[in-house]
Amino acid sequence: MQRSQLKERLRAEILEMRRIMSFEDVMRLSALVQKRFILSGLFHPARRLALYSSFRNEPLTDTIFAEAVRLGKEVYFPRVVRGRRHLTFHRVLKLGDMAPGSYEISEPGAHEKSVEAAEFDLVVVPGAAFDKNGTRLGYGKGCYDRALKDARCPIAALAYEFQLVDGEIPAEPHDVPMAAIVTEARILYPA
Repeated sequence: MQRSQLKERLRAEILEMRRIMSFEDVMRLSALVQKRFILSGLFHPARRLALYSSFRNEPLTDTIFAEAVRLGKEVYFPRVVRGRRHLTFHRVLKLGDMAPGSYEISEPGAHEKSVEAAEFDLVVVPGAAFDKNGTRLGYGKGCYDRALKDARCPIAALAYEFQLVDGEIPAEPHDVPMAAIVTEARILYPA
């Protein structure tokens, strides 16, 4: 089986497992993931961070957002540039200011000036699957890999434990590695 077929099969399997999660499981496990992340050494030193808007049972980020705002941190969310498969990051002061955008994912408005990935202290991303080497299998569009290629900060993923796979995900040269993967059970810091 070719590399692309392996990745597509793995992506489909993990996304189906996530799709069938109950609302209660998403809420319960997301609370654990977010608490572990907030208590980690990743969150507190970051003054300017990027989060993602949860979509299709991804681990939620609303508690992280609330805690970041409470602590006076600057929080940014991605916005998809239509037709280019590129992300720009815009500051968000209230989650209610966001609206459904590309792919029906909540996005900030374009009225705020965008910030480059190199300006963040920490970026938090979703994904379909991850391996113990920090390889992220996304949704196949490459948006995060393109947007974060110049990031100089840690990139952390929030995931459920079942999204960590045994073995290795075939990595491409353009794949941006994860500095940490936070699940409900642990924080993995790839070597």
